[in-house]
Amino acid sequence: MKRSSSGSASAISGLVGVWAFPAAAQAVTAGEGAAASFLMLMTERFEFTVAQLPALGAHLLSLPQSVDGRTALLLIGIVVAGLVAEAVARMILSRARVSGFDRLVAKTPMRAFIRALLLDVLALIALAVAGRLVLGQLGASDTVAGRLGQAVLHTLVYWRGFNLVFRAFLRPSTPEGRIAPVDDQAARHLLFALNLMVLLPMLASLAARALTVTGANREITSAAIMLYIPVIAVLLLMVVWRYRLDMAAWLTAMVPATGFTRQLKLDAARNWWMAGLAFYALLGVAAVYAALTESGTASRGMATIESALVALLLFETLMHRVTRHIVSELPMAADVVADCVRLLVRLYVAILIAEALMVRVLAAATPEEWAPHDRGAKIAALSAVAIYAGWRFLKYRMDSYIASNPLPSADVSGDSEEDVQVAASRLRTLMPLLRVVAGATIAVVGGLLVLSELGVNITPLIAGASVFGLAVSFGSQSLVRDIVSGIFFLAEDSFRIGEYVDCSKVKGTVEGFSVRSLKLRHQNGQLHIVPFGQVGHITNFSRDWTVVKFNIAFANGTDVELLRKTVKKIGLQMMEEPQFKPILLQPLKMQGVVDIKDNSLIVRFKFMARPKNPTMVQRMAIRRMYDQFPALGIQFATGNNYLFPVPATPSVPPQAAEQTGKPAEAAPRAAE
Repeated sequence: MKRSSSGSASAISGLVGVWAFPAAAQAVTAGEGAAASFLMLMTERFEFTVAQLPALGAHLLSLPQSVDGRTALLLIGIVVAGLVAEAVARMILSRARVSGFDRLVAKTPMRAFIRALLLDVLALIALAVAGRLVLGQLGASDTVAGRLGQAVLHTLVYWRGFNLVFRAFLRPSTPEGRIAPVDDQAARHLLFALNLMVLLPMLASLAARALTVTGANREITSAAIMLYIPVIAVLLLMVVWRYRLDMAAWLTAMVPATGFTRQLKLDAARNWWMAGLAFYALLGVAAVYAALTESGTASRGMATIESALVALLLFETLMHRVTRHIVSELPMAADVVADCVRLLVRLYVAILIAEALMVRVLAAATPEEWAPHDRGAKIAALSAVAIYAGWRFLKYRMDSYIASNPLPSADVSGDSEEDVQVAASRLRTLMPLLRVVAGATIAVVGGLLVLSELGVNITPLIAGASVFGLAVSFGSQSLVRDIVSGIFFLAEDSFRIGEYVDCSKVKGTVEGFSVRSLKLRHQNGQLHIVPFGQVGHITNFSRDWTVVKFNIAFANGTDVELLRKTVKKIGLQMMEEPQFKPILLQPLKMQGVVDIKDNSLIVRFKFMARPKNPTMVQRMAIRRMYDQFPALGIQFATGNNYLFPVPATPSVPPQAAEQTGKPAEAAPRAAE
């Protein structure tokens, strides 16, 4: 976006720029003598310009001679005809605009936005055509009237063009098609304020051009600018102060809901008006300086900065509108692309502002001197975008993998009998650490690459980092030992998240780890954080398979062979059941009698299972023993050797009765 010539550029521009910068630079480099000479020169020019005020008054009094009544009416007619034609065109196209919003905004809001924008462009074309028709009544374009008419028409078209863009984003009367995240009242206020911010400087530019066209020399024009620029600056300050809250609502609504810089961005968005007031106050001084020196280079540079910032605001608003409907816990591909495009635009705007600031505003370098820096900055920007895109894609894939492979909870070995995940895979265990390492590596290498493209000598940085790392290594030997030990433990796949391990001093389920320590959650809830350097060895209870052995006491005289066959049958049945088939590796079986005491037989059982939830298998096996043994006459031992009653069960089978009568023979077989 460009504006008409020097008056607009000198009245509204970027966020920085002050007339005293060149003077300050000369004062620093050339000493007090140069500063005194500069101040004396500026004083002389100021006195000379003030002395032109009588000539300015005389020129204004002579304007009726060069601009007659008919010309004045036609100049006014250009504005009136253009505005009326625009209003009529909007009225005619309003039905098409509303119907387009109603039909498209719910499904494709961007198509609705583009369609409404095209309809507004048609209204702007109607304005330009109507103004051009009236302009043709002023005569040839090289006459005073023709040149004034062209200036008025250009100013009108520029103003309504900016109004078209601002209206497309704010839409005070059509909230469903609004791009800016504000309510109806704020949209009306901001549209009026932005029109004032554009129109006031354009009127200043039009006044300066009109004076030049009507025959005023540079001194008279400078004197006029010194009179009306303070008024324009005060009006702009009033606009900033009056509508500061509405613009703050716009800016704060675009701040992301997450991020460690959220609060800083919110504070900057809410207090933007402080920078705005300071800017327009200094801008008024800068305009006076431009009038005194008759140099518009700084003003054009500031206009470039202002236009770039306005365009960036509108672009960020559009991107916020496009991406805000994407709701997901993970960054989607559209988010990655949008962030890369946003970064590219931001870097381009930064390069544009740097060029305008250094070459035009501060005059710190000539265009030829700045060209190598500009080329290096653009290459660095492209490199930064490529590096960022690579990192975002890598992070997106890592986050997707982490989300699709959730970690097991620390209490999986508890009472739950559901099919639960006990341990994470090796890649899932290392993924958070790999993400941190990859991010740090990309940030360091990419940062050095970008600095190198910008012309910064990165050799001292690399050497300094090496020396710093060496100093840290000597000063933090225990930390280095922890990190190195952790690297070897992870490389050897000694543990995974969700596994139950013994680290010499403490036991628990691996809940997480960092580059220097391991987090173990005890079954009672305590969290142990153990540095890797203090881990002498790791015993992993959750890897590959586990053998569970347990003892049960039976009444003296129990038929051991019948017990063995029954337990074997229970084990084989469990091996075939879908619930236990993926867990059991070897069926439940009886190992034999391990002890005889207190008038009871102590029998040992065992099974081999995967370390998923072996206690659940043991509980189910004991439960089935409890349900089936009494029916077969197999009695569990009690403290007083009282035999369990067998209610509602048949009598002891004859074979079992015969075997119970021969305990001396059953014992040797059980021992075998």
